[in-house]
Amino acid sequence: MRKALFRSENIEVVKVSGGHTDVVFVTFEPKLLVRPPERSGFGEAFFAKRGYTAYHVRCRGNDWYHYPDMEAGLAALRADIPPATRVVLYGSSMGGYAALRFSNWLRADAVIALAPQASVDPTRVGWEKRWAPETSVLIWDRLPPHPNAACYVVYDPFDADRRHVAILRREAALVPLHSYFSGHHVTEYLMESGLLESLLVSVARGEFDPPAWQAELWRRRLMTSYYSVIRLRKCRTLLRRWRYDLIERWLDLRYRRVAARRPLAALPLEAVPRGD
Repeated sequence: MRKALFRSENIEVVKVSGGHTDVVFVTFEPKLLVRPPERSGFGEAFFAKRGYTAYHVRCRGNDWYHYPDMEAGLAALRADIPPATRVVLYGSSMGGYAALRFSNWLRADAVIALAPQASVDPTRVGWEKRWAPETSVLIWDRLPPHPNAACYVVYDPFDADRRHVAILRREAALVPLHSYFSGHHVTEYLMESGLLESLLVSVARGEFDPPAWQAELWRRRLMTSYYSVIRLRKCRTLLRRWRYDLIERWLDLRYRRVAARRPLAALPLEAVPRGD
């Protein structure tokens, strides 16, 4: 069943009920070029198909959720979650930023943030030229992540996103996970590798094994189109080619050893990647 829990001129909170009663997901939209009113929430089809109750926060524009009614909307969301339910927040880029910033309000047990930003305040991240909010009123930019949440942050350490993660690590204890040679396209990279579902489902169940998952993601990098494109782009000179060849050899050795000690556990049938 799909219903709106909260609606204002700025945001809408939509609940899609599922069969699982012990865990819920809360998702935040990324930056979008267009926002048709009939659009689904971030990951809505994924969670609905697998029977997970999910709350989807949709926003008016690319304002990075800096709306005065965010507090009221998320309070309504939190009040609808039954006691003792595990709460997992999920978002990518702008959505990952929101998942981390609002994790305290929602009393999250875990956060999964793909290529998140630490801030969109030009006085804090003046080096960030890729995007900016469509508002100059940054109400929630300094909200600290929940101190007790397990915050899993997936990003490319060879991309500018590493500078955002460095800031976030000064604010909270993060579990960094590296999608090498993904650039900012972490969501698509994980989908192509077949490991996005593994990440979401195992975190929901409290069974996530970061070293084993990281090693498997490295092994599957060749399955992604982003790896081949971005890897080639970074090796345009002989010196850079030599540098990244050495890095890859070292990572191969490192993750081969991890995989030998801690192979990624097989997922149950419902969590086998199906490409959707």
